[in-house]
Amino acid sequence: MTVDLSWGALYDSNVLKYSPRDRNLYIDKAEKSPSSIRSLDDLRTDYKIAAEYRNKFWGKRITALRGTANFAHHAMNPIKNLGWVSLNGRQDFAKQWIGSVNFFYEPRYYIRDFQDINTDAVQHCRFALTQWKEDLTWRPHWLYELTVSNKFKQYRYNEYFTEYDGDLWEIGIAGVLRPEKWRFSAGYTYGVFENTGFNSSDLTLPGSFLNDSEFGQADFEENTYALSARRSFKLHKRSCDLEVAVDLADRYYTTTRDYSIDPMHSERFDRSVSCEISGRAAMTDAVSIEIGLGEYQRKSRAPAKVVSQVKDYNRWTAWSSISYEIQ
Repeated sequence: MTVDLSWGALYDSNVLKYSPRDRNLYIDKAEKSPSSIRSLDDLRTDYKIAAEYRNKFWGKRITALRGTANFAHHAMNPIKNLGWVSLNGRQDFAKQWIGSVNFFYEPRYYIRDFQDINTDAVQHCRFALTQWKEDLTWRPHWLYELTVSNKFKQYRYNEYFTEYDGDLWEIGIAGVLRPEKWRFSAGYTYGVFENTGFNSSDLTLPGSFLNDSEFGQADFEENTYALSARRSFKLHKRSCDLEVAVDLADRYYTTTRDYSIDPMHSERFDRSVSCEISGRAAMTDAVSIEIGLGEYQRKSRAPAKVVSQVKDYNRWTAWSSISYEIQ
């Protein structure tokens, strides 16, 4: 049994993913429906504990069980505080095959304050996320491996926004290559989101509505491409890693509702890009540290100009963490 304790600090330049227009409205104190935040940026601290148990229940095949819990606190905007738990099981089936199952649950994630279209009142918009993921990996040689995955996510919103509820199903494939001290990975994921809570086809978004919202039929399909490269080396006889990762996601909203009825989703296309660079170093056999930088952006295109005005955003993060492993 091993136990990992970690503490991390992360600076987020745009904690609610405000668009440039909405950032300016916030700075000028001109928001019509202001969210319950005290600053656009924030410092987040994470407290994480993970425990893993390994054994060979079936001959020489390793079984690994791991549980993780994380709590994140925001210095300026406690409404964004969050926590999650993860349970993971991994099993070596044969010499070349490895399977794993993961369960993830996040009971509360605050997005921002939205106008409840039914009452016109401004309410906190939050959701709970439940996720299941299964992986099957073929590793004929340490040099390379291929993994296929299946993931199912359920988003369940608070009582004011149940029309946003939905299920996301994803299938993916990823390959890893490990030449000497390098690790290269590439992956592709296809996802389909069904907006299960939407049943208000008789309601329309007011033409003068200029606030961020997902009101309407939010069904979509998404293609995600991921690339990463990691270099391992020794520094003062201690293991170190440097890694660069880039993700690109193209999302196509598939509603057949007319533009005049559903301007937020009709013919809408989102492109999201994330770039991260991070470094990890082992300070001792039990203690390691990590630092990193990330930049993220989304560009939305649709016949309704309001979509780009409220959905485009840029943010960057910087983080550091320290971990302690107890054998």
